[in-house]
Amino acid sequence: MNRPMSLKAGWEALAPFFRTSSQAGRWLAIGGFLAVLTLVGSLGLLGLSGAFLTGAAIAGLAPATAAVFNFFMPGAGVRFFAVMRTVSRWGDRVTTHEGVFRWLASLRVWLYGRLSKLSPSQLAGRHSGDLLNRLMRDIDALDNLHPRVLMPLAAAAVVLSALVGVFVLVAPRLAWLPLLVLAAALVILPLTGWWLGSRLLPSLIRQRAALRANLLDDIEGLEDWSLHAPAWAQQRERTLATSDAWLRTQRHSARRAAALRAAVTLGIGLLAWVALGLLASESADTRVSGPWITALVLLLLGCAEALTPLAGACIDLPGTAAAAQRVRQLADQTPAVRFASQWPQPVGGSIRIHDLRFEWDPHTPVFHDWHLDIRHGEHVLLTGESGGGKSTLIQLLTRSADPQSGSIEVGGAELQTLDEATLRQHITCATQFTWAKTATLADNLRLARPDATDE
Repeated sequence: MNRPMSLKAGWEALAPFFRTSSQAGRWLAIGGFLAVLTLVGSLGLLGLSGAFLTGAAIAGLAPATAAVFNFFMPGAGVRFFAVMRTVSRWGDRVTTHEGVFRWLASLRVWLYGRLSKLSPSQLAGRHSGDLLNRLMRDIDALDNLHPRVLMPLAAAAVVLSALVGVFVLVAPRLAWLPLLVLAAALVILPLTGWWLGSRLLPSLIRQRAALRANLLDDIEGLEDWSLHAPAWAQQRERTLATSDAWLRTQRHSARRAAALRAAVTLGIGLLAWVALGLLASESADTRVSGPWITALVLLLLGCAEALTPLAGACIDLPGTAAAAQRVRQLADQTPAVRFASQWPQPVGGSIRIHDLRFEWDPHTPVFHDWHLDIRHGEHVLLTGESGGGKSTLIQLLTRSADPQSGSIEVGGAELQTLDEATLRQHITCATQFTWAKTATLADNLRLARPDATDE
């Protein structure tokens, strides 16, 4: 059974990703400001429209009040809030998407930079589908953090705090109502969403990664699968089972998100009814006017626009934290091979190996006090049985791995004192499985020199 992700583990996974790059941060800051304006426009339009219609209805009860009623100022205010809501929502979408795309791009560059420092032996232990999934899909999952969680929470905190101030000025006895909505937005809703999604969403992330790995295995092994029908049948069933589990988890998550959104809508509606009843039951000397009663009730109803989108985002947050964990696990690996920053320059192309000792594990030593001298310009052919150490020697010369003891010199310079660029300039390796395009070996070699003859 999958264990739910704890809040502490989620916070530790997400905390490093709260920061953004400078370019993305500016776009996200503008998007956050526009998100606040969007909520202000929505609540202002709803409250002012209700107050305007109520005031107009009351003024129409008598010719005297109708004659002095000001239609123009509230009408201008309604148009202002309507235009502000439309423009700010459009601007919010544009700037937020731009900021998120820039942030995700910077994360991919950062992660790829970390991966490039790992040795081939470190990367060889991971499935290529898993690496691709973490570099692409797991980083994509982090786009839930800023535009769907942090920015809406900040906007809701600002606007709902202002709504509390409105209630304090107009109906101070009912200020606890918007305070309750504020507490729901900042505390109750995130905790409830985390509790509902803490088991499902991390499973969804893992199932998606497993499905991607299985699909890549299906494609890469088509030739082998075609030769063994029973093995293909097992692989097909494994892939379909993973897909079914992933789809089931998605359905459960969507149902929980829908239930939480329904609960938010119901709760806001009940608060509005409570506000209407309490405002109507006030004594004559403390009762607010009819337009304000309508405005306050509609302002509470409008809070659903701030809370409803947060419901799904908070349920998805444990999945975002699980994706962040997977990215950090990959990025926090310590490179097995570290290159020097200051280096000598090799002279010539000689290779000298002295007292080399290397083993992949304690039970399978490959080299023990091994020596080899290759003069500059000399051609050497290494032969031996499979497992004798030919490929291992190439990996040591290219610093895909380092020996336990002994020394390797290139042009009189110790291999471990060279920086990576200098090492690559003096040692080049083309493995037996390296090709640039599907063609003959000669065609691939002629990519570097098209006029090369067969000889």
